[in-house]
Amino acid sequence: MSPSEFINILKERFGDKILSYKIQGDKRIIVKIDSSIVEGFASFLKESGFDMPITMGATDFIKNKVFEIFYGIWSSQHDFVILFKYDIPRDNPRIKTLVNIWSGVQKFERETWELLGINIDGHPNLKPLLLPEDWNYEEEGYPLRKDFNLKRYIAPWGDES
Repeated sequence: MSPSEFINILKERFGDKILSYKIQGDKRIIVKIDSSIVEGFASFLKESGFDMPITMGATDFIKNKVFEIFYGIWSSQHDFVILFKYDIPRDNPRIKTLVNIWSGVQKFERETWELLGINIDGHPNLKPLLLPEDWNYEEEGYPLRKDFNLKRYIAPWGDES
């Protein structure tokens, strides 16, 4: 099955919940979906042969007051990747884990929780992955958010102290 054939299947199945899509070459589809269909969409991908998570994360669109969540899943059956994205509000960022669909997203979701402060409901093992265990999120913040104060951690140019 080609990416364009699979897009047609997705449009038929999910209708106007597919907000936009782009086919990049013959190996990648990027799809923006409505956040109300995430679990059903992910389950359908798994049933359709998309079996290998290769990335997951979020982009902080601070001006629009949203995080764009993304998952990249490769299909060993079809030999192409689908990257699906959806928006969540920035003021109370919360998603449901997809570990029950792809166990391989576990560390990606932990990293997203830790570095962006996105709560992941149902995740079996939310604990620090990259930051020190005593990191104070209230004081320090989340390092990948656009409003993170990086200057607190970097000495001015030429300052060797």
